Amino acid sequence: MALTVGSASLLGSTAGVATASAPEDGRTKDGYGPLVRHTGKAPTGYEVTFRYHAPSATRVQLKGEWYFERPSELPQRLTGPDYTVPTPGLLPAQWRPGDVPASHPNSTSPNFPVVDMAKGRDGVWTHTTPLPGGVFTYGFFIDADADDTTTTGQVPDPANPAWNVVDGVLHGRAVDRSQVYVPSDPRFDPVDLSWQGPTDGPRGKLRYVTYSSPGHVTPADENYLVIYTPPGYDPKRSKPYPTFYLSHGGGEDEMGWSTQGDMANILDNLVNGGEIEPMVVVMPNATGYAASTAEQLHRTDLIERVFPWVEAHYNVSASASDRAYSGLSAGGMRTSYLLLNNTEQFGYYGIMSAGLPPGTTFSDDLVTAMKKVSVYVGGGWQDPVNPGFSTIHRGPFRAVRDLTAAGVHVQTAFIDGGHEWHVWRLLLRDFLTRVAFLPASTAPADWGA
Repeated sequence: MALTVGSASLLGSTAGVATASAPEDGRTKDGYGPLVRHTGKAPTGYEVTFRYHAPSATRVQLKGEWYFERPSELPQRLTGPDYTVPTPGLLPAQWRPGDVPASHPNSTSPNFPVVDMAKGRDGVWTHTTPLPGGVFTYGFFIDADADDTTTTGQVPDPANPAWNVVDGVLHGRAVDRSQVYVPSDPRFDPVDLSWQGPTDGPRGKLRYVTYSSPGHVTPADENYLVIYTPPGYDPKRSKPYPTFYLSHGGGEDEMGWSTQGDMANILDNLVNGGEIEPMVVVMPNATGYAASTAEQLHRTDLIERVFPWVEAHYNVSASASDRAYSGLSAGGMRTSYLLLNNTEQFGYYGIMSAGLPPGTTFSDDLVTAMKKVSVYVGGGWQDPVNPGFSTIHRGPFRAVRDLTAAGVHVQTAFIDGGHEWHVWRLLLRDFLTRVAFLPASTAPADWGA
């Protein structure tokens, strides 16, 4: 049920994605859903059967986040200014250890395989595929026109809805896809991604918030947040919690990180495992503003309205040293804009799959300010944005070069993968465990100074 607190509506929910457990009749407790089975057989040791109940449909298709690339066999490991690494589009049956999810063809679009499902006599459409460990996003197309399987018309799994669908009622923004977590079988898949699955311990909560935002265009004069509170959150704790602001990419909104990004499961596991301190995570909607230079309207709204709202409703610190900001792709650009224009507002900046705006220059005062905060830049080696993206930014590699040349220490993480949620889930964990809310790192040249 939605509750009203001041001018905001909130929805409380525990976080999670589909798990491997299912009753013996093959249904999940909420319906048909994805059925995860341990086979103990190659190539991955696990398989998933996706099911969709549509007796009157003539065609049901499944789109899943499971094209793969094999980095060891790529003609070139790194995307550069004059070359974009091609991704072969390996299918799950071709998967081998070391392969990672990557869209095909390699681009900034979520290009993943679409397959026809088989219809059973009971009206349930099914498709079974092996999958390695990790979280995978998927969606369905019902009687799509010809082979039009872009995200237009994609629907989520009604038996595995997003966390903001409670008892069949949507609270907040709808999403058009679902997620499933697959464990790893160490005999076939040596990478343990259990930190992406549902925790065995206490769980945090997600809430959907509407707040007053005068001047916001869509929706008019209001906007949205998704807020995560950690396991054991105590509104009366003597020490206020740090706040992590986490931004979505282009074409997405405040729901992106809590669904495709799997952030609640990741945070639950990291907090319960003692790898990070408990924190409140705020995921704003950065869309729907009038156009402005360097997204100034969004930045102003964040600082002048979101900060006060969050600090009034949650037990969080008002100190900039207890705030971190990170985002992917377009959210990485927002991180850059804040770093360059509002340096004093956060103690930690994590730029994922983005760079600095063309023509960026550093004044002496800006360099001094950036040396007082922690800066992180990461992405996939095969990401086509590495040499720069259109006229928007000059790419993450140049950002590292330019910041380092100015004397700003940058912590980096580049891993195999493209412009892809697999990469960003890994970077989220890395940023939180190595950078955010930890003592600022100093460059080796400064040691002992």
